[in-house]
Amino acid sequence: MEELLTDKELVNYMNTLKKYILEHSYRENHEQMFTLASGKKSPYYFDLKMTIFYPPNLLMASKLMLNLIYQTLGKKPDYAGGLTMGADPLVYGISSLSAERGDLIYPLIVRKQSKDHGSKKRVEGIIENAAAKEIVLIDDVITTGGSTLQAYEAMCEVGFKPKFAFSILDREEGGLMNLAASGVTLKSLFSLADFKSA
Repeated sequence: MEELLTDKELVNYMNTLKKYILEHSYRENHEQMFTLASGKKSPYYFDLKMTIFYPPNLLMASKLMLNLIYQTLGKKPDYAGGLTMGADPLVYGISSLSAERGDLIYPLIVRKQSKDHGSKKRVEGIIENAAAKEIVLIDDVITTGGSTLQAYEAMCEVGFKPKFAFSILDREEGGLMNLAASGVTLKSLFSLADFKSA
């Protein structure tokens, strides 16, 4: 399999993305805790949209994620998908890069609720013979893994059997273990430990 990134590119992209996250997406306050989407309180807060909504960073993050997917699986998956909207930019970025390489990875997006009209689908995308295809789950940040588990359940309902999830950041708040309990292995570019009091 052709390498996606050279070692030099990998180090450069990781360092550049980490620096941008520290400057634009990360806050740490031990006196006034932040309320997370999970409802938990934490002194650490990430808003990765402030990083990946900047197009050069989205391109870097998508390349890094695709590289991690190839390294982990040893091949391309058939699909990449996740819960809207944390997964959306990365899913589309990964799929677009795969097309450039001639390796088609189809994007799938899971709605938070099924449509109440038309096909009433919850999973959007071109799905063919899901049970025989490999899918990876995508998210920007993993905390407890709740969003990714929602995506997992929706993918199982349409016939997929996800085994891997990939994220930019693991906040180390139980997500890795919660996903593992459903048979899903989490791989992340960064963890909270990479940013604490940095």
